[in-house]
Parts: sequence; structure tokens; C-alpha cells
Amino acid sequence: MLTSIPNIAVVIPCYNEEKRLYADVFIREMARVTYLTFLFVNDGSEDNTLDVIQKICASNPSRALSLSLEKNCGKGEAVRRGLLYLLENGSYDIVGFWDADLAVPLTEVGDFVNIFRQNPNVHGVIGSRVHLAGHLIERVNFRHYIGRLFATVMCLTFDFEIYDTQCGAKLFSSKILESALHEPFCSRWIFDVELIIRISRSYFSKDKSNWLNKNSWLQEFPVREWKNISGTKRTFSAYATAFWDYITLLRKYFFR
Repeated sequence: MLTSIPNIAVVIPCYNEEKRLYADVFIREMARVTYLTFLFVNDGSEDNTLDVIQKICASNPSRALSLSLEKNCGKGEAVRRGLLYLLENGSYDIVGFWDADLAVPLTEVGDFVNIFRQNPNVHGVIGSRVHLAGHLIERVNFRHYIGRLFATVMCLTFDFEIYDTQCGAKLFSSKILESALHEPFCSRWIFDVELIIRISRSYFSKDKSNWLNKNSWLQEFPVREWKNISGTKRTFSAYATAFWDYITLLRKYFFR
């Protein structure tokens, strides 16, 4: 069971996010939520992203951290290195990652954390972009239908029960992550799926008690707001890359 005030650290992967990384929002959230730490991973940005990160970090050096990669390695590797950095250099109950454009507002972090508090068997909470009454979910129809098809294929292939695999807001209990992060992801665009596969097949198969939680350790939270932020890097080539990533996951995890 979590302590009443858990320590939480969130990786913010950043690649050319100068125009979408709102320093004031992060600074305000750190003032409002005193147990929340951010790690900004500058993934070889070619614009002034680093300047924005440094502004945020200067406002609260103990809770706004930065890690710079010399060259662009992709979102998955930026997240992996960020999570490893947090596990090796801090003492956090919960760690995860959140998209830099804040398509899901930071105010929803608290709702994620409440799920961990309410159920000690839950070790992962991921955002789900479900159209519900009273929720503001802005999605491009084409991307929505492609996402639904993709999530369905993933669930059937890897025995998941997940509505939305690609929402960029995910938190995990720190104790279940270490064994899933030692090796770089083989997928670039769907590393989220690969991370969940690794956790399911490593931590939750170590002993019988964990195996009983294999299909219940992860819970989805229908986010109250998700905005389609302009400049999001989704192209047809990205969908093609995601398809080949899926083939790679099949070879590495399904046929073994």
C-alpha cells in the first residue's frame, strides 16, 4: 500500500518542443503538487527546447530535473533512459511518462495516483481517450479509427485487455520497472506496448502470487480531457513504422 503522500516522478520526453513546452504550466503544477518531480529528457533537439527546460529547472532545481541526449534517439529511448535515471538516482514510489505537449493536462496526475492508493494490486495506470459524457476528448476521426484498429490487434496478439494503448500518459509502481528497462526497446513508435509486454512477462511471472495478478496489475483511467495539439508528429510514414514495429514485436515476443 502506498504512503499517504507518495513520491512521484514523471519523465517528459522532449524533441523540438520549444513551441509546445509551456514552462509556466509546469512551474505552477510543482507549486500546487509538492510531491511531484519532473525529469525533462532533451532528445537531441535542434531548436530552443533546452532553453525552455533550463528555465523550468531554474525555478525549482530539486524537483525539475533534466537529462540531455547528444543525438535524437526517439521517444521510446528517451523515456527508457529517463525512467532508468529516476530509478538509479532517486527514491520514488511511482514513476512514468507524460507527453510534453500536455494533451492530457497535468492536473490528471492526481487522479492516476488515487487509483494506486485505492487498490494495492494495481501497479500501472494508463490514460484512455474514451468519449464519455462530460469529458473533452478532441480526436481526428482518421487517427481515432486507426488507433482503435491498432489497439484491437495488439490485444488479440498479446492477450491484453486495453482500450487505448497509445495515450501518452502512463504511471507505474517503481518496483516493477527495473527489469523491463535494461535493454533498449526494439520498437520506436509503439514502445508503450513493448514496455507493458516486458512487465507482464518479467515481474508478474516471477512467482505464483505475482502471476495471479498478471491480468489485473494494469488499469486504464478515462482521462477527462485530451486535446489534439497542433504539431503532433504523426504522418503516414509514422504509421508505416508502427506497422513494422508490430512485426518486430511479433518476432521477439509472440513466437517465443
